[in-house]
Amino acid sequence: MDKIWANRLIAGTKTWAEMPARRHAGVKAELAKRVAEDEITAEQYKEITGEDYNE
Repeated sequence: MDKIWANRLIAGTKTWAEMPARRHAGVKAELAKRVAEDEITAEQYKEITGEDYNE
């Protein structure tokens, strides 16, 4: 489910505020993985989560 939420957030069809709080940690990990794999930028990570990406 974390991957699905990450996809929705990246696509802009859902916002961080709409996501259940219990998913935050898992989705952050999924988004961080995608930054590390160059699928999204650190700036996109920050736009989505509101937090800086830390390698």
